[in-house]
Amino acid sequence: MTEVRTHNKYTIGWVCALSVERTAATAMLDERHMDLPRRPNDLNTYTLGSIGGHNIVIACLPEGTIGTTSAATVVKDMVYTFPAIRVGLMVGIGGGVPPTARLGDVVVSVPDAQYPGVVQWDMGKAEQGGKFRRTGALNKPPTLLLTAVTKLKTDHKLEGSKIAQYLDDIQTRYPHSTAKFLRSDSLQDVLFKASYEHVDKQDRDAAEDEEGKDWEEQESDNEAKDACKHCDKAQIVKRKPQDMRVHYGLIASGNQVIKDAQLRDRLSKGLGKVLCVEMEAAGLMDNFPCIVIRGICDYADSHKNKAWQEHAAAVAAAFAKELLGYVEPQETRLVMERAEDLKVLNWLTLIDYGPQHSDYLQRRQPGTGQWLLDCETYKRWVADPGQTLFCPGIPGAGKTILTSIVVDNLEDRFVTDPTIIVAYIYCKFNRKEEQKLEDLMSSLLKQLAGNSPSLPPVLKELYERHALKRTKPTLEEISTALRTVVATFARVFIIVDALDECQVADNCRTRFVHQLLRLQTQQGISVFATTRRMPDIEKELSNSSIIEIRASEEDIGRYLKSAIACLPRFIADRSDLQDEITQTISRVVDGMFLLAQLYFNTLLDKDNPKNLRKALQDLTTGSRSSEAAYNSAYDDTMLRIEGQLKGQAARAKEVMMWITCAKRPLTKTELQHALAVEIGEAKLDEDNMTHVQDLVSVCAGLVTIDEESNVVRLVHYTAQEYFENTQGRWFPSAHLTLTATCTTYLSFEAFAGGRCQNDEELEKRLEQHRLYQYAARHWGDHARVARSCEQIVGFLQKTAHINASAQSYFADRGWHLGGPPNYIEATHLAAIFGLEDALFAVWNLENRDARDSNGRTPLSWAAENGHTKVVKLLLETKEVEVNSKDTEYGRTPLSWAAKNGHYEVVELLLETEQVEVDSKDNYGQTPLSWATENGHYEMVKLLLETKEVEVNSKDTEYGQTPLSWVAGNGYIKVVKLLLETKEVEAAKNGHYEVVELLLETEQVEVDSKNNYNQTPLSWAAENGHTKVVKLLLETKEVEVNSKDNYGQTPLSWAAENGHYEVVKLLLETKEVEVDSKDTEYGRTPLSWVAGNGHAEVVKLLLETKEVEVDSKDTEYSQTPLLWAAENGHAEVVKLLLETKEVEVDSKDTKYSRTPLLWAAKNGHTEVVKLLLETEQVEIDSKDIYNRTPLSWAAENGHAEVVRLLLETEQVEVDSKDNDGRTPI
Repeated sequence: MTEVRTHNKYTIGWVCALSVERTAATAMLDERHMDLPRRPNDLNTYTLGSIGGHNIVIACLPEGTIGTTSAATVVKDMVYTFPAIRVGLMVGIGGGVPPTARLGDVVVSVPDAQYPGVVQWDMGKAEQGGKFRRTGALNKPPTLLLTAVTKLKTDHKLEGSKIAQYLDDIQTRYPHSTAKFLRSDSLQDVLFKASYEHVDKQDRDAAEDEEGKDWEEQESDNEAKDACKHCDKAQIVKRKPQDMRVHYGLIASGNQVIKDAQLRDRLSKGLGKVLCVEMEAAGLMDNFPCIVIRGICDYADSHKNKAWQEHAAAVAAAFAKELLGYVEPQETRLVMERAEDLKVLNWLTLIDYGPQHSDYLQRRQPGTGQWLLDCETYKRWVADPGQTLFCPGIPGAGKTILTSIVVDNLEDRFVTDPTIIVAYIYCKFNRKEEQKLEDLMSSLLKQLAGNSPSLPPVLKELYERHALKRTKPTLEEISTALRTVVATFARVFIIVDALDECQVADNCRTRFVHQLLRLQTQQGISVFATTRRMPDIEKELSNSSIIEIRASEEDIGRYLKSAIACLPRFIADRSDLQDEITQTISRVVDGMFLLAQLYFNTLLDKDNPKNLRKALQDLTTGSRSSEAAYNSAYDDTMLRIEGQLKGQAARAKEVMMWITCAKRPLTKTELQHALAVEIGEAKLDEDNMTHVQDLVSVCAGLVTIDEESNVVRLVHYTAQEYFENTQGRWFPSAHLTLTATCTTYLSFEAFAGGRCQNDEELEKRLEQHRLYQYAARHWGDHARVARSCEQIVGFLQKTAHINASAQSYFADRGWHLGGPPNYIEATHLAAIFGLEDALFAVWNLENRDARDSNGRTPLSWAAENGHTKVVKLLLETKEVEVNSKDTEYGRTPLSWAAKNGHYEVVELLLETEQVEVDSKDNYGQTPLSWATENGHYEMVKLLLETKEVEVNSKDTEYGQTPLSWVAGNGYIKVVKLLLETKEVEAAKNGHYEVVELLLETEQVEVDSKNNYNQTPLSWAAENGHTKVVKLLLETKEVEVNSKDNYGQTPLSWAAENGHYEVVKLLLETKEVEVDSKDTEYGRTPLSWVAGNGHAEVVKLLLETKEVEVDSKDTEYSQTPLLWAAENGHAEVVKLLLETKEVEVDSKDTKYSRTPLLWAAKNGHTEVVKLLLETEQVEIDSKDIYNRTPLSWAAENGHAEVVRLLLETEQVEVDSKDNDGRTPI
């Protein structure tokens, strides 16, 4: 117990329920470690140690507590104190289910066809007739442990188990205290028939009175002797003796002790061969990736005794130790790293287009869309990198389904090549809140980074820079990171559906297209985009290859033929009518797939051939304009809906009202709950809920369900446009209804207890009350439109309810527990949503300047959100502190309003003449700094006119002035306002005119450095702004080789990011140190550019004759050739080999791998070919794991590389690695 480790070194969590289990677990440790301090509020006690290379935390339930809830609490605190734990073991004793499991055996939870290894037998609902239906599902054990179990089972069959060996070991190590852990003759395996109950002749009442000793103590004393001495021995089941066995299968977990053999057997029969019953595992499986290991100590019947407990605990612990021997320590670290990676990726954005893509692909009719894949233009686009394929089409032509077909085709085509990646975005008219430019770029970055072998360092750096401050990366940071990640792939396809549905606010759509084209110019990405015909989009993509999207008659015919089975029965035997339907609709829809669906739906209620033909004839006389055709089709559909039964028609309108007017898409269950709410009631009556399929069926085809994303939506964006234009006609009181529904839901008595105490409770609340998150987030948005609703005031008078809803509101905005305020008042909530009428209504009940738990006032919230009327109302009271600062960020109402560009709010605040115009927040930023950073020109002008701002103030985080912030983001009008300031950093984002203006003032320090010691030249070079670099160089006032805190020069940054023109400019100065090494990794510009695959820049550097071609970095001694080979940059490898100055077989110092080994491992076929052609490589070289290029290529499925290596006839096919594995 000498070495002290940190909390983050422990990756295995071992959980016990009883002290005897903890003793057995501790005895299995190879080494004990010193204790570490617990985090605040963690009530667990821990035993720390190691087994093999694994650092382990052992925790036990408090004495006297049992059950799933107690186990969950222990684990929650354990992973809080030891955050690096990624794999868990629940190890201890349990009740065996005969005939399979016997006393002293081990049972391990592994999934079967129906259950994930553990099932909570007492979780579910009682149903009519006394039946019990289990609900919910638990998680499987982690794959890492299941694969270890698979290998261990094989070795057990061949070599036997090590459990006996480990038991002998603890006898040797602890000879005086472990006798009970070993199996002895005194342990008798006795099983009574299930129908026979335990018999005890003792008088329980007398026993309880005897010297105060209760029955449980008496029973415990007797167990040491013969607990069943009064039982009928004739009732014992006769069985042959057998040695200890390990069983793999199902464990039943619950919150009550089972001492009933018949109940035990019923559970086993009902669930399907249960092996063991216990009380803790179900509390862990959903939130703790673990496997459950139980030693059998009794048969869960009335004959339970404690004689076997120590031995059962010992065999379970011994098995756990043996299992850990099959888990490589580096594998647990990889699990931890993957979890950390996912945390970073989800921080970047939670938006996931995968479910949408899957849903669209499932809607494809077999055979449709093949015409596009067979088109020569499409084939050329796939073959030639750096091209754009632009696919405009009329509304409803099937563009989205075709997009999903293209994504599927590309992913299938390149599935075996990890260097080629496909990223995609489906723009949606009703998801504008999550499709701002930063969201779109973040989604692309997340998709690419998530498919990299490991999380790219640039993304880790972004996370570390922003996470603690709870800020998000800027657009420029996202774009720079995206360029860096794109460079790590050989080929990148970016697919964008429905560009026309991308929002136009803040010029988002045009800027997004510019970002893609810029990325294409710099990195050679391939872009595929669909859209309605829009002049601005067509202009931007005018140089692209074009395929017009129109639903072909063949594809429409396929759809209609598959759908005809849904029509009335009289059509089934009439092929002439079927042909007439197909031909007529295919002809009149004019390439609009959606219109074919709508027209087809008009035939569903036709009951004879004459009516059918009349309906078809009516279709041929309609308008040929797509907009008019759709409007007419939707009008007709609504008339059909109104012609239904009264209740059906009303329900259909309710469904479409919610879908049309909701602030975001609703899930199936959210919609069901919304329609089941009875205004003014205190709870939801589940008997008032309608099946979702019945809700859809009354909507005459206008509503559909995305099964993958679980969302109910209108069939097409043209339907959304139709209802938005006709809302006053169909849903005149929509927002009043939605407000009343949401506030009623939020007022349910289920939430009278107020806030949840932790994340788990909140997640459970949201799971049980499906509309709650939507109602909490958006009730005020609907109320603002509705203006008045009597339910609002009633809701705001319930303090517990409004705090509960606020908790969910902030969680939905991405704030987690501990960040947002944990207490607010009604005035805060009214101010957040900008509800002046509601605010006025609760005046007399609340302090008008009340502070929430984060120190924020109603004025602060209203100012941040730009609610001018509420701000004015509050200021007029003369009862509010204008300069109040919150405790979280130290920001005033003026600071919040300036940051978000709320000009009228700032005007009101300045008019009070009490406001501190230049107040600094906790990061040293002023209102002016925030306004300039975000480019709010009029705001900046307003603040400057006060003459009360310090224009040169620097923040404490980055040391940046207002001018450096605005110049970095390129807001030139704002820069002009600040020209008198003598500040510098406009070069960062390449805004040439801004830099030029600054230089003309002759007041700037051209080579000034920020907190990272980066100069304007360094920033401009890093981001590839050629004109800015040229301008700065022409001043003759810049240090061309200046190094930042990482030791990188402008040349190093430009080379790393592949900025050819910038590198060329810097080299032409004849002043640059071409081979300078950075201080963090010891890499030269050539090393950086080779690793990122920028062949043209490599040529430039090699042509200088001033580079050490085979220089090794200081981290792992990797050469430029090693970097290029590892990342699959064949053209760069070829250039380096042609110099004849490289050691072709050099090895790195981390894994001892050569360029050939790296290329083979990663499947870079062209690189492998080039290296083999040199005839200078050791083809069978081994790394630190004794693995060869052939071994790695075979494991990773790189068939072409395997073939190339075998053809050399210089590989040892049967060579074994450290684990004894051959390539085969």
